[in-house]
Amino acid sequence: MTRVDLITGFLGAGKTTFIHRYLAHLNRADQKIIIIENEFGSVGVDKTLLRDEDCQIEDLSGVCMCCTGRDKFIGMLIDAAAQGCDRVLVEPSGIYDVDEFFNVMEEKAVRECCEIGSVLTIVDAQGHGDLSGESRYLMVSQLLAAGEVILSKTQLCEPEAAVETVRWMNELVREQGGDRVFGEDVCVKDWDDLTDDDYRRFQTCGYARGKHAHMTMNHGEVYGAFMTADYCLNEDDLRARLNGILSDERYGRVIRAKGYVRDYDMNWYEVNCTRTELSVRPVENLRRGVLVVIGQGLDDEALKGALLPRPVRQ
Repeated sequence: MTRVDLITGFLGAGKTTFIHRYLAHLNRADQKIIIIENEFGSVGVDKTLLRDEDCQIEDLSGVCMCCTGRDKFIGMLIDAAAQGCDRVLVEPSGIYDVDEFFNVMEEKAVRECCEIGSVLTIVDAQGHGDLSGESRYLMVSQLLAAGEVILSKTQLCEPEAAVETVRWMNELVREQGGDRVFGEDVCVKDWDDLTDDDYRRFQTCGYARGKHAHMTMNHGEVYGAFMTADYCLNEDDLRARLNGILSDERYGRVIRAKGYVRDYDMNWYEVNCTRTELSVRPVENLRRGVLVVIGQGLDDEALKGALLPRPVRQ
Protein backbone atom coordinates (compact mmCIF):
# COMPACT_ATOMS: atom_id res chain seq x y z
CA MET A 1 0.00 0.00 0.00
CA THR A 2 1.18 3.50 -0.80
CA ARG A 3 1.18 5.73 2.27
CA VAL A 4 -0.15 9.26 1.84
CA ASP A 5 1.10 12.06 4.11
CA LEU A 6 -0.79 15.35 4.16
CA ILE A 7 1.41 18.37 4.96
CA THR A 8 -1.10 21.07 5.76
CA GLY A 9 -1.14 24.51 7.37
CA PHE A 10 -2.57 27.95 6.71
CA LEU A 11 -1.20 30.32 4.06
CA GLY A 12 2.48 31.11 4.68
CA ALA A 13 2.98 28.65 7.53
CA GLY A 14 6.07 27.09 5.93
CA LYS A 15 4.76 23.86 4.38
CA THR A 16 7.12 23.85 1.40
CA THR A 17 10.17 24.58 3.57
CA PHE A 18 9.21 21.69 5.84
CA ILE A 19 8.79 19.35 2.86
CA HIS A 20 12.37 20.15 1.76
CA ARG A 21 13.60 18.87 5.12
CA TYR A 22 11.21 15.96 5.47
CA LEU A 23 12.04 14.76 1.98
CA ALA A 24 15.76 14.73 2.77
CA HIS A 25 15.04 12.30 5.62
CA LEU A 26 12.81 10.08 3.45
CA ASN A 27 15.41 9.98 0.69
CA ARG A 28 18.03 8.77 3.18
CA ALA A 29 15.68 5.86 3.85
CA ASP A 30 15.66 5.14 0.10
CA GLN A 31 11.91 5.59 -0.33
CA LYS A 32 10.31 6.35 -3.67
CA ILE A 33 8.44 9.63 -3.15
CA ILE A 34 5.96 11.59 -5.24
CA ILE A 35 4.88 15.11 -4.22
CA ILE A 36 1.43 16.43 -5.17
CA GLU A 37 1.22 20.23 -5.06
CA ASN A 38 -2.12 22.03 -5.03
CA GLU A 39 -1.92 25.83 -5.03
CA PHE A 40 -4.71 28.37 -5.02
CA GLY A 41 -4.45 30.25 -8.30
CA SER A 42 -3.79 29.25 -11.89
CA VAL A 43 0.01 29.40 -11.62
CA GLY A 44 2.04 27.23 -9.23
CA VAL A 45 4.94 28.78 -7.32
CA ASP A 46 5.78 26.08 -4.78
CA LYS A 47 6.77 23.61 -7.50
CA THR A 48 9.56 26.04 -8.44
CA LEU A 49 10.71 26.07 -4.80
CA LEU A 50 11.00 22.27 -4.94
CA ARG A 51 12.55 22.11 -8.40
CA ASP A 52 15.93 20.81 -7.18
CA GLU A 53 14.50 17.88 -5.25
CA ASP A 54 15.26 14.39 -6.53
CA CYS A 55 11.67 13.19 -6.79
CA GLN A 56 8.62 13.41 -9.02
CA ILE A 57 6.44 16.50 -8.47
CA GLU A 58 2.85 16.60 -9.71
CA ASP A 59 1.19 20.01 -10.07
CA LEU A 60 -2.53 20.44 -9.38
CA SER A 61 -2.66 24.23 -9.79
CA GLY A 62 -5.68 26.05 -11.12
CA VAL A 63 -8.18 23.76 -9.42
CA CYS A 64 -9.08 22.98 -5.81
CA MET A 65 -8.55 19.49 -4.37
CA CYS A 66 -11.74 20.01 -2.36
CA CYS A 67 -14.02 20.40 -5.36
CA THR A 68 -13.03 21.19 -8.98
CA GLY A 69 -9.81 19.16 -8.79
CA ARG A 70 -11.09 16.30 -6.65
CA ASP A 71 -11.30 13.70 -9.43
CA LYS A 72 -7.88 14.64 -10.75
CA PHE A 73 -6.43 14.33 -7.25
CA ILE A 74 -7.93 10.86 -6.91
CA GLY A 75 -6.38 9.88 -10.24
CA MET A 76 -2.97 11.16 -9.14
CA LEU A 77 -3.09 9.03 -5.99
CA ILE A 78 -4.06 5.90 -7.94
CA ASP A 79 -1.31 6.56 -10.52
CA ALA A 80 1.28 7.02 -7.75
CA ALA A 81 0.35 3.63 -6.29
CA ALA A 82 0.51 2.02 -9.75
CA GLN A 83 4.08 3.36 -10.12
CA GLY A 84 5.11 1.56 -6.94
CA CYS A 85 5.48 4.76 -4.94
CA ASP A 86 6.24 4.18 -1.25
CA ARG A 87 4.90 7.49 -0.03
CA VAL A 88 3.02 10.46 -1.47
CA LEU A 89 3.49 13.87 0.15
CA VAL A 90 0.44 16.04 -0.46
CA GLU A 91 0.83 19.79 -0.02
CA PRO A 92 -2.59 21.41 -0.38
CA SER A 93 -3.37 25.08 -0.56
CA GLY A 94 -3.27 26.88 2.77
CA ILE A 95 -7.03 27.36 2.52
CA TYR A 96 -7.75 23.62 2.33
CA ASP A 97 -10.52 21.99 4.37
CA VAL A 98 -8.84 18.80 5.62
CA ASP A 99 -12.18 17.02 6.11
CA GLU A 100 -12.21 16.72 2.30
CA PHE A 101 -8.90 14.82 2.40
CA PHE A 102 -10.47 12.09 4.52
CA ASN A 103 -13.41 11.89 2.11
CA VAL A 104 -11.01 11.28 -0.79
CA MET A 105 -9.01 8.68 1.10
CA GLU A 106 -12.25 6.80 1.85
CA GLU A 107 -13.11 6.46 -1.85
CA LYS A 108 -13.08 2.76 -2.79
CA ALA A 109 -10.60 3.14 -5.67
CA VAL A 110 -8.17 5.01 -3.42
CA ARG A 111 -8.71 2.75 -0.41
CA GLU A 112 -7.68 -0.29 -2.45
CA CYS A 113 -4.17 1.03 -3.10
CA CYS A 114 -3.45 3.86 -0.65
CA GLU A 115 -3.65 4.47 3.09
CA ILE A 116 -3.21 7.55 5.24
CA GLY A 117 0.26 7.84 6.73
CA SER A 118 0.49 11.03 8.77
CA VAL A 119 -1.26 14.38 8.80
CA LEU A 120 1.25 17.05 9.80
CA THR A 121 -0.04 20.56 10.41
CA ILE A 122 2.45 23.44 10.22
CA VAL A 123 1.64 26.50 12.33
CA ASP A 124 3.56 29.78 12.21
CA ALA A 125 4.83 30.56 15.72
CA GLN A 126 4.79 34.26 14.81
CA GLY A 127 0.99 34.23 14.54
CA HIS A 128 -1.45 34.93 11.70
CA GLY A 129 -2.80 38.34 12.52
CA ASP A 130 -6.52 39.02 12.34
CA LEU A 131 -8.09 36.02 10.58
CA SER A 132 -11.58 36.06 9.12
CA GLY A 133 -14.22 33.59 10.28
CA GLU A 134 -13.66 31.43 7.20
CA SER A 135 -9.91 31.33 7.75
CA ARG A 136 -10.32 30.45 11.43
CA TYR A 137 -12.61 27.58 10.44
CA LEU A 138 -10.07 26.21 7.95
CA MET A 139 -7.28 26.42 10.51
CA VAL A 140 -9.34 24.38 12.96
CA SER A 141 -10.01 21.69 10.32
CA GLN A 142 -6.24 21.48 9.82
CA LEU A 143 -5.42 21.42 13.53
CA LEU A 144 -7.96 18.77 14.49
CA ALA A 145 -6.72 16.38 11.78
CA ALA A 146 -3.08 16.55 12.87
CA GLY A 147 -1.17 13.57 14.18
CA GLU A 148 1.33 16.21 15.21
CA VAL A 149 1.44 19.99 14.97
CA ILE A 150 4.83 21.45 14.04
CA LEU A 151 5.53 25.08 14.86
CA SER A 152 7.57 26.97 12.26
CA LYS A 153 9.88 29.98 12.60
CA THR A 154 10.44 29.41 16.33
CA GLN A 155 14.04 30.57 15.84
CA LEU A 156 12.67 34.03 14.99
CA CYS A 157 10.62 34.33 18.18
CA GLU A 158 11.05 34.53 21.91
CA PRO A 159 10.27 31.23 23.71
CA GLU A 160 7.05 32.74 25.04
CA ALA A 161 5.74 32.98 21.47
CA ALA A 162 5.46 29.20 21.21
CA VAL A 163 3.48 29.05 24.45
CA GLU A 164 1.17 31.81 23.23
CA THR A 165 0.70 30.06 19.87
CA VAL A 166 -0.39 26.82 21.54
CA ARG A 167 -2.77 28.79 23.79
CA TRP A 168 -4.21 30.49 20.70
CA MET A 169 -4.64 27.11 18.93
CA ASN A 170 -6.60 25.72 21.87
CA GLU A 171 -8.79 28.81 22.01
CA LEU A 172 -9.48 28.52 18.28
CA VAL A 173 -10.49 24.87 18.63
CA ARG A 174 -12.87 25.62 21.51
CA GLU A 175 -14.41 28.42 19.46
CA GLN A 176 -15.32 25.91 16.71
CA GLY A 177 -16.79 23.37 19.14
CA GLY A 178 -13.77 21.07 19.33
CA ASP A 179 -12.54 19.48 22.55
CA ARG A 180 -8.94 18.62 21.67
CA VAL A 181 -6.28 20.26 23.84
CA PHE A 182 -2.84 20.66 22.29
CA GLY A 183 0.30 20.26 24.37
CA GLU A 184 2.80 17.42 24.02
CA ASP A 185 1.59 16.74 20.47
CA VAL A 186 3.13 20.07 19.34
CA CYS A 187 6.75 20.14 18.15
CA VAL A 188 8.33 23.46 19.12
CA LYS A 189 11.92 22.76 18.03
CA ASP A 190 13.98 25.01 15.80
CA TRP A 191 13.88 23.09 12.51
CA ASP A 192 17.69 23.17 12.32
CA ASP A 193 17.68 20.99 15.45
CA LEU A 194 15.29 18.32 14.14
CA THR A 195 16.82 14.83 14.18
CA ASP A 196 16.10 11.63 12.27
CA ASP A 197 14.21 10.45 15.36
CA ASP A 198 11.93 13.49 15.02
CA TYR A 199 11.29 12.78 11.36
CA ARG A 200 10.61 9.10 12.09
CA ARG A 201 8.05 10.26 14.65
CA PHE A 202 6.45 12.50 12.02
CA GLN A 203 6.26 9.50 9.66
CA THR A 204 4.38 7.40 12.18
CA CYS A 205 2.30 9.91 14.18
CA GLY A 206 -0.85 9.16 12.19
CA TYR A 207 -3.81 11.51 12.22
CA ALA A 208 -6.90 12.49 14.21
CA ARG A 209 -10.58 13.04 13.39
CA GLY A 210 -11.55 15.70 15.90
CA LYS A 211 -15.18 16.79 15.85
CA HIS A 212 -15.97 20.43 15.14
CA ALA A 213 -18.64 22.64 13.62
CA HIS A 214 -18.72 22.33 9.83
CA MET A 215 -18.97 25.12 7.29
CA THR A 216 -19.91 24.68 3.63
CA MET A 217 -17.60 26.85 1.58
CA ASN A 218 -16.89 27.57 -2.08
CA HIS A 219 -13.21 28.53 -1.89
CA GLY A 220 -13.30 30.33 -5.22
CA GLU A 221 -16.02 32.66 -3.95
CA VAL A 222 -14.56 33.28 -0.48
CA TYR A 223 -10.91 33.72 -1.55
CA GLY A 224 -9.33 35.25 -4.61
CA ALA A 225 -5.94 35.26 -6.33
CA PHE A 226 -4.30 38.05 -8.31
CA MET A 227 -1.28 37.28 -10.51
CA THR A 228 1.26 39.45 -12.26
CA ALA A 229 4.67 39.08 -13.85
CA ASP A 230 6.32 42.49 -13.80
CA TYR A 231 9.53 44.30 -12.97
CA CYS A 232 10.55 46.35 -9.97
CA LEU A 233 13.15 49.08 -9.75
CA ASN A 234 15.18 47.35 -7.02
CA GLU A 235 14.72 45.40 -3.80
CA ASP A 236 13.70 48.48 -1.80
CA ASP A 237 11.06 49.37 -4.39
CA LEU A 238 9.68 45.81 -4.27
CA ARG A 239 9.54 45.81 -0.47
CA ALA A 240 7.70 49.14 -0.45
CA ARG A 241 5.10 47.88 -2.92
CA LEU A 242 4.53 44.66 -0.98
CA ASN A 243 4.28 46.48 2.33
CA GLY A 244 1.65 48.74 0.78
CA ILE A 245 -0.68 45.93 -0.31
CA LEU A 246 -0.22 43.98 2.94
CA SER A 247 -1.00 46.91 5.22
CA ASP A 248 -3.70 48.83 3.32
CA GLU A 249 -7.23 47.40 3.28
CA ARG A 250 -8.14 49.28 0.09
CA TYR A 251 -6.50 46.38 -1.79
CA GLY A 252 -8.70 43.88 0.08
CA ARG A 253 -7.57 41.55 2.84
CA VAL A 254 -4.23 40.38 1.43
CA ILE A 255 -3.22 37.22 3.31
CA ARG A 256 -0.32 35.96 1.21
CA ALA A 257 2.06 37.14 -1.51
CA LYS A 258 4.61 34.78 -3.01
CA GLY A 259 6.59 34.30 -6.18
CA TYR A 260 9.52 35.71 -8.13
CA VAL A 261 10.11 39.25 -9.41
CA ARG A 262 13.09 40.73 -11.25
CA ASP A 263 14.43 44.25 -11.46
CA TYR A 264 15.67 46.15 -14.50
CA ASP A 265 19.21 44.86 -13.97
CA MET A 266 17.94 41.28 -14.20
CA ASN A 267 18.36 40.57 -10.51
CA TRP A 268 15.76 38.09 -9.23
CA TYR A 269 13.97 38.19 -5.87
CA GLU A 270 11.97 35.51 -4.10
CA VAL A 271 8.90 36.91 -2.37
CA ASN A 272 7.37 35.08 0.59
CA CYS A 273 5.02 37.32 2.59
CA THR A 274 2.14 37.00 5.04
CA ARG A 275 0.31 39.58 7.15
CA THR A 276 2.96 39.15 9.86
CA GLU A 277 6.11 38.67 7.77
CA LEU A 278 7.59 40.40 4.73
CA SER A 279 10.39 38.32 3.23
CA VAL A 280 12.27 39.29 0.06
CA ARG A 281 15.59 37.64 -0.77
CA PRO A 282 17.82 37.57 -3.87
CA VAL A 283 17.87 34.33 -5.87
CA GLU A 284 19.67 33.20 -9.01
CA ASN A 285 19.16 31.11 -12.15
CA LEU A 286 15.53 31.93 -12.84
CA ARG A 287 14.04 32.52 -16.27
CA ARG A 288 10.42 33.28 -15.51
CA GLY A 289 8.75 35.33 -12.82
CA VAL A 290 5.28 35.42 -11.36
CA LEU A 291 3.88 37.04 -8.23
CA VAL A 292 0.71 35.57 -6.71
CA VAL A 293 -1.39 37.54 -4.22
CA ILE A 294 -4.04 35.59 -2.25
CA GLY A 295 -6.71 37.06 -0.03
CA GLN A 296 -10.34 37.93 0.51
CA GLY A 297 -12.23 40.72 -1.21
CA LEU A 298 -9.24 41.55 -3.40
CA ASP A 299 -9.55 44.65 -5.57
CA ASP A 300 -7.81 43.65 -8.80
CA GLU A 301 -7.77 47.18 -10.18
CA ALA A 302 -6.18 48.58 -7.03
CA LEU A 303 -3.61 45.76 -7.03
CA LYS A 304 -2.80 46.50 -10.66
CA GLY A 305 -2.15 50.09 -9.71
CA ALA A 306 0.13 49.02 -6.88
CA LEU A 307 2.05 46.27 -8.69
CA LEU A 308 1.69 46.44 -12.45
CA PRO A 309 2.98 49.87 -13.53
CA ARG A 310 6.70 49.71 -14.08
CA PRO A 311 8.65 52.36 -12.20
CA VAL A 312 10.66 54.89 -14.15
CA ARG A 313 14.39 54.22 -13.91
CA GLN A 314 16.35 57.00 -12.26
